[in-house]
Amino acid sequence: MGLVVALVPLLVAGGGGMPIFGGRSKGVPKDPYGDSLLLSWRQFKLELNGTPEEWRERAGFALRRAVAQGPELDSETISLPVSTYRGLGLEGLDELAGELGWRLDRARLRFGAVELKPVPAPPPALPRP
Repeated sequence: MGLVVALVPLLVAGGGGMPIFGGRSKGVPKDPYGDSLLLSWRQFKLELNGTPEEWRERAGFALRRAVAQGPELDSETISLPVSTYRGLGLEGLDELAGELGWRLDRARLRFGAVELKPVPAPPPALPRP
């Protein structure tokens, strides 16, 4: 009986509903692939046999969500876990990020996640004499 009581919160959190620890920030949309530590059924199917188009949709949603939440406190970067872009690859993620004004920070690649930083604005054009 105790095992059933312990598993119910994990199943609710794993189904793509509320995260196990903490809640979403206001104004940030719910992740349709689940935003908990456990795989949702949709994320499981994506991992099992997702197409490149489905991975692009997944990575795009995760990237837009990370941008909406804003950069991390101590830096101007955002971080994405590998589970959000694995089937797209780094080049595909970099292309997708470029469309939103971000790019991979290749100097800060790490196991399990990537860091992205905003693309600097081009310098203003000088007036012609």
